[in-house]
Amino acid sequence: MGLYGERVGALHVFCDNAETAEKVMSQFRILVRINYSFPPLHGARIASIILNNEEMRAQWLKELVTVTTRIAKMR
Repeated sequence: MGLYGERVGALHVFCDNAETAEKVMSQFRILVRINYSFPPLHGARIASIILNNEEMRAQWLKELVTVTTRIAKMR
């Protein structure tokens, strides 16, 4: 789940080789340090409310499918 402006989500990076992966990780360690030093709680609380409520979770999943399907069609 990604909440814009709330720093909640995940990032995946796929590299062709170990050397590139290490360079990418080096840069991410710098960025991650900043974010982990002062993490906001409200984004995680919003995600928790949505994911722990059956009705809200179902709506979120439906919207997620709509968005991912649209993205896949655009590519």
